[in-house]
Amino acid sequence: MPRDVGSIQYSLREPFDRAVELVCRSLESKGLRVAGELDVAKRVERYVGIVLSPCKIVFVLPGESTLTKSSIHPSSTIFLPLHIVISNSGGQTEIEVQNRVQSRPETAEPAVIGPIVELQTQISSAIEAIAMRPSLV
Repeated sequence: MPRDVGSIQYSLREPFDRAVELVCRSLESKGLRVAGELDVAKRVERYVGIVLSPCKIVFVLPGESTLTKSSIHPSSTIFLPLHIVISNSGGQTEIEVQNRVQSRPETAEPAVIGPIVELQTQISSAIEAIAMRPSLV
């Protein structure tokens, strides 16, 4: 059975709105599709009345070219869309890649988990093209 291995964090020294734009553009340049965004801070403010620092969740799906090259197994779709959390942190923007799914070789079917792991790799590559891991800063 696949297991969640947490998340990977990145930092980008850009204002929040610019960072969101850069992340989405970088994902699309790698052939991925941004399926939507959820403005968490505005939603919390609207429904609860608490003002938070800017925070959005970006939902990512495989691009059209990925779907035609290797089809996504129906059982893989439970992991989709993958999530990227983008939040303001003072003078920089924090980016956290969610749904880091990894399989144990004895239980996972490569046809199910393989495309998801590949999608995670593409997302990490897109983010690393514009941001740095905090441990490396």
